[in-house]
Amino acid sequence: MKRFTLPFICTMCLGLAGCRVILFAPAEIAQSPFTMDAHVYIKRAKIIIRTETSLPPETPLSLSIQPYSDHHPLGKIQSYMVDPQTENVFEKNVTVDEEGKIEPVVIDRPDPSKRYRIKLVAGKMVKYINLMKIEDPDGIGANLTFLSMEEIKERYQTSVRIKK
Repeated sequence: MKRFTLPFICTMCLGLAGCRVILFAPAEIAQSPFTMDAHVYIKRAKIIIRTETSLPPETPLSLSIQPYSDHHPLGKIQSYMVDPQTENVFEKNVTVDEEGKIEPVVIDRPDPSKRYRIKLVAGKMVKYINLMKIEDPDGIGANLTFLSMEEIKERYQTSVRIKK
């Protein structure tokens, strides 16, 4: 039995020498062919979210808002280096209409003295935006664009911590 082991291993190595094994698909294949362009406008008492997408009509999207702990510093929140708390203070489900749009979502702003992360999910496509305190930069009157995890990593050149 031992004398067949070495020839068998050599034969397998020669046979596999021309093979190529791909463990992970390239990023361009893994990315969705659909787009989702979402913006949030922050007023004093309201948050207005507008979304356009190439997703098929009737595709469901979920929107949620999670608060940050009061002890997280502004810089770490702005650069997405810390996670919000796990409970949602707001949740809403919407669907894509025939024109690839979603009716604007108008939300009563949660506590203006707190910071939040807003998360928009459509299947595997997830986008985020941070909502700052009213006295912070971009805390009021800001027109912000939701970002994917890849866009956040590229923009902040950091190892981003986002729980799914």
